[in-house]
Amino acid sequence: MSFLDSGIIWRVLDPKHPERGPCLELVRECFIQKPKLIFGLNAVVVIETMILLVKRSKIEAGKASNLLWNGLLRAESRVMVYPIYRDTLRGAFDLQSENPDVEYPDCVVAATMMENGITRIYTTNPKHFKRFRFIKEVIDPRGACSSE
Repeated sequence: MSFLDSGIIWRVLDPKHPERGPCLELVRECFIQKPKLIFGLNAVVVIETMILLVKRSKIEAGKASNLLWNGLLRAESRVMVYPIYRDTLRGAFDLQSENPDVEYPDCVVAATMMENGITRIYTTNPKHFKRFRFIKEVIDPRGACSSE
């Protein structure tokens, strides 16, 4: 299981995004007949992706929601959506206290990963996630990098 961050999904779902290619190649690994990857995400990732599609890519909200649902979320056996609990939010506050330069939504993503024993994330923002010691692999499909 690998966590998938919003920057990847946004690039995949926006057909005009200049960095779409390597992100699309990664996500395809989840949708082949025998998937090589199964992805996890949470509500923060979905919300951030919708905001990016509508605000940055200027895709109409209805079309953006269809892209996100049909292009990713509908595949329940290949894309797991993890819940965010009160303890997740508390854990995210603790993570942000330890890493004040990391934005709170990224801390919620990291807390969700920690709760579910997920140690690999695909992201276009590796510098934030490399700060969390429990995350063993931080991979940017545009050029890989790992935390120590």
